[in-house]
Amino acid sequence: MLVDNINILKLTYPRTWQKLKSLEDSLDMDSIQIEETKKGYKTLWVEKNNKKAYLHSKYNPIREAETIVNQYSNIEDNTTIIFYGVGLGYHIDLFLKKHPNVNYYIYEPIPEILYAYLSYKPLKKLPSLNLKDIVLADNKLETIKFFDNIINKTSDNFICIPLNSHKNIYAEKYNQFIELFKETLKDKKTSIGTNLVFQERWILNSMKNFGEVLNTPNILLEKKGEFKDKPAIIVAAGPSLNEEIENIRYIKENGLAYIFSVGSAVNTLVYHNIYPDAATTYDPGKFNQNVFTKIKEKEIKDIPMVFGSSVGYETLLNYPGKKYHMITSQDSVSNYYLRNENNKPIDMVYDAPTIAVVTLQLLYELGFNPIILVGQNLAYKGKKRHSEGIHYSRDITDKDIENGIYVKDVYGKKILTSLGFDSMRQQMEQYIKILHNVKVINTTKGGAHIEGTDFIELKIVIDKYLKEKVVEDNWLEGNKTKYDREYLETQSKKMDIAYKRALKLIDDYYDTLNKIERLIGNKNFNQAEKTYIKLDKVLRKIENNDFFKVFILPMNRVQYELLANSIDSLNEEKDPVKKGKRIIDTFKGFMDLCKEDIDNIEEVYNEMKLNIEVFLENR
Repeated sequence: MLVDNINILKLTYPRTWQKLKSLEDSLDMDSIQIEETKKGYKTLWVEKNNKKAYLHSKYNPIREAETIVNQYSNIEDNTTIIFYGVGLGYHIDLFLKKHPNVNYYIYEPIPEILYAYLSYKPLKKLPSLNLKDIVLADNKLETIKFFDNIINKTSDNFICIPLNSHKNIYAEKYNQFIELFKETLKDKKTSIGTNLVFQERWILNSMKNFGEVLNTPNILLEKKGEFKDKPAIIVAAGPSLNEEIENIRYIKENGLAYIFSVGSAVNTLVYHNIYPDAATTYDPGKFNQNVFTKIKEKEIKDIPMVFGSSVGYETLLNYPGKKYHMITSQDSVSNYYLRNENNKPIDMVYDAPTIAVVTLQLLYELGFNPIILVGQNLAYKGKKRHSEGIHYSRDITDKDIENGIYVKDVYGKKILTSLGFDSMRQQMEQYIKILHNVKVINTTKGGAHIEGTDFIELKIVIDKYLKEKVVEDNWLEGNKTKYDREYLETQSKKMDIAYKRALKLIDDYYDTLNKIERLIGNKNFNQAEKTYIKLDKVLRKIENNDFFKVFILPMNRVQYELLANSIDSLNEEKDPVKKGKRIIDTFKGFMDLCKEDIDNIEEVYNEMKLNIEVFLENR
């Protein structure tokens, strides 16, 4: 390898250098050769299936590279390029001569090819200095890390430019690259979409529900491990639930297992006059209140509700039955204000795409085993997506079918499902993987196969596992949880101070932005650069302010992440006027959203403070 390249790798791309160094002794450099073409250029061949496979033309690799580069036109300077497959880099050099201002990555999955390139081509002679990274991704994990990084860091367009010969010779590697890219992008979009939809609701709900949290038992604290090796059933609202109603009735009447309905399934059970031992709920959306409309209308008091602390606050209003809570990972409010009396942090359940996964976590912590899934289709059944008795459910449409995907069902056949259901299935499989010493049985006839579960029909499960009464009357009885009152009072006072400080920091932030705007207008760029440092310091103070950390930044988590990821790009802007304007627009836009949220939650914050005061007075 060229000495200059070794020095550049050590200094600028140390991970790639360490990776290459660790592989150096195992590289098969005899399987790859640089040779001269008839026109006097260098070309590169690799040995594949005992034959020479050329990565560049044996005659004129420059003309071949021009053909690749000419496929890409109208490239804007804010585009990020991924060069997939490096070869000897002819296509990279030509592209960068035409588009020297783009940011770019060199991605090579074959270590020997990257080593050959770095032994031939001096990196300092690349036509552009905007090389963000050289990525040696010879395994799936490295590829996923690369995609996570580039998607997080790149808010602009990005284009992948493959070396065609490389793509053809190592087709399996390229196909895996594309599939992982699509998968990572889809997951990121889903994550951003979920955060955008719920980021404000999670915090608003946690604030409005805080009074209920203080005045109801925390089921995880009060009952953790109390149901060791008792069977429990998670009843979901999949269409297969209709076939199991009589089996569930038999289990309920004989107390053979604890029955937990999740989400809408409570309506199907109530429709058939079966009351579960508890109904769990956690969805932060306003619509979630509709799940319990019938129970509220009929004033059914015999179904305890176990709610996630960030559940849609409307869900809890006027609920006639007893309530128990579990702290969710999205609830930064309870996590700030509450502590056990023994000074230990509070156990929580982690957010998931479906209440069934949240309930699975809960039952595991309570000690239940086996955990039996009923109505967990996670796929369509004919035209149905839900069981009967759910007044707001609708049949699937032609559009749903068109957008659907096929997965394996419990019988090993193909079944149609949606991307949403499939995401829920994958999430459930991830959780089942980390649950130790617990058996999870899936009884859902015609449902999607769930890895980590055994499919056994419910009738057989009853005969084999549910042979005696286990359910105790008043099994959920408990006093409201005794959270540490002194700690709560201290945290409340600290937050009040942080609130006043937050308002002052916002003024400082806007003053600094206004100063930058004046300096840019006066073309005083040196002073503007110094003021950027001051702006960064104000932002750091905001990030460390409790009121922002607990309420405002989580309410704007997507915009906050975009701001953080844009800082490198802003600092790289060469034009001082453009740089100043971009900084002003980006930072002002973010704080405008934060300021609006502070104004919007003022009343809710005061209401929450009042709930805390009442709780502290009633010792």
